[in-house]
Amino acid sequence: MRKDTEKIMGGPAAILLFVGVALSVILFYFMFQFAEQENLFMVLLTAVLISIISIAIARGLVSIYKYK
Repeated sequence: MRKDTEKIMGGPAAILLFVGVALSVILFYFMFQFAEQENLFMVLLTAVLISIISIAIARGLVSIYKYK
């Protein structure tokens, strides 16, 4: 299992993870801003967007793993 992890953590997977983390951090920041403004719809919308991004990253990592 260790060798598989080392293979995956190469270039494309690392870039995919970095982009996903950056987008999630930005969305969490906006979610807290909307929560301070008491805007429930936007808080729920950003939570849904965060979950969509995490699912997309997981699928991307699986496809990268299957490709290698």
